[in-house]
Amino acid sequence: MKTSTKILFFAIFIASCSLAHAGSVEVWNCKLNDGKTFDDLNGVSSAWLAATKSMEGTEEIETYHMYPAVANTADGSFNFVVILPDLGVWGKLAKAYQGSASQKADEAWGEVATCKGNSLWVSELIK
Repeated sequence: MKTSTKILFFAIFIASCSLAHAGSVEVWNCKLNDGKTFDDLNGVSSAWLAATKSMEGTEEIETYHMYPAVANTADGSFNFVVILPDLGVWGKLAKAYQGSASQKADEAWGEVATCKGNSLWVSELIK
């Protein structure tokens, strides 16, 4: 098989895999800092999202706050969820983060809430 044909088949394979794993989700386990409100959180989260979306290649990122609907918690616990189109966008963000406006917004975010850990997930559609 010619090299160009092999490259074409490889590219088609990679493209089909990226469609199968269409989304990536980063989940942060967080808690409001003492004296802070969910309105404070919404303000810094919106600022972080705007700064992050201004970075090249990250325009499609979405964020959510997930609050427990049925749980025995009243301590301000929540998840901060970042939805990315694919892992490539996460890589672009990670590479450009140091010294960016997004990192500065992240520092202000840290004054409102503290996150203990995070995980990065990819999804696969089941048919």
